[in-house]
Amino acid sequence: MNLIGFVDDQIYKQLQLPDWLAGWNIRIAVRSVLFNDQGQVALMHIGTRNIYKLPGGGVDEEENLEAALKREMLEETGCIIESIGDIGVFIEKRDEWKLFQVSFVYLSKLVEKKELALTDEEQAEGFSLEWAENLESALKLVLSSASDNYDDRYIKIRDSRIIEAAQKIV
Repeated sequence: MNLIGFVDDQIYKQLQLPDWLAGWNIRIAVRSVLFNDQGQVALMHIGTRNIYKLPGGGVDEEENLEAALKREMLEETGCIIESIGDIGVFIEKRDEWKLFQVSFVYLSKLVEKKELALTDEEQAEGFSLEWAENLESALKLVLSSASDNYDDRYIKIRDSRIIEAAQKIV
């Protein structure tokens, strides 16, 4: 999705957009802190980079957030889920990719386990589902990433903050 506009106090006073906004995109995403019946937390392990992340992904055009959440959880974790509440919104501004990513984040629980439906790219990157013992161990796994990959640095910050927010409401 292309960025139509951006406003702040300086732009409002000048009534023109800054040049740095040219070519920026917005990505709307959904993510979940997903619990199973034992209170374990779902994490995606990306084997090629040895990092852990929360399951989730982009919202398709014409798709509402709830439908996107259920689809993403089924694809990445193989889980049919029930949303039990929201955690909040996390916004990333990635200059290198000219990307604003807005992640809507939920708490959910496993209802039924099915097969993963990973994309070819996710399979090539060695995605696998792992269950952390609890939120504390999930946080430790996410923070254990030593990758210097541009994307991984954002994932580590984003997902650790999401888990910390979940700890405050669970």
